[in-house]
Amino acid sequence: MPTILSAVLTIYCGDITKGIDFYGRILGLSETYRFPRDGKPEHVEFRVGGATIAVSSAAGLKAHGMPPATPGHSFEIGLETDDVAATLKELRAQGVTIIKEPEMSPAGIRYAYITDPDGTWISLYQPKKR
Repeated sequence: MPTILSAVLTIYCGDITKGIDFYGRILGLSETYRFPRDGKPEHVEFRVGGATIAVSSAAGLKAHGMPPATPGHSFEIGLETDDVAATLKELRAQGVTIIKEPEMSPAGIRYAYITDPDGTWISLYQPKKR
């Protein structure tokens, strides 16, 4: 079997401009790819650690012959941070929707949940100190 070389988690946004702003400016992820380069974007990728998170518009799906995406919560994005409380404070100040305040899991991981502009769940977590 051929080797799978990388993975991209793509989020289909109702408003790609809001998605780009959320993942780029608000969360501070590094933009690595944009299509098209000029004009209204259809697909933008961000790098965080070894992962790629992409936001794509309905036009991006249509260009690939796919039906429209529907909203749901069949997955979440997990983002590790060195300070959940401080991260949440900054995001709250920027108007991000918080759906779960910080708690400690039974495994000793501090976590909280926010949503992006389309309602996608994002866990912010801080592993216990080693």
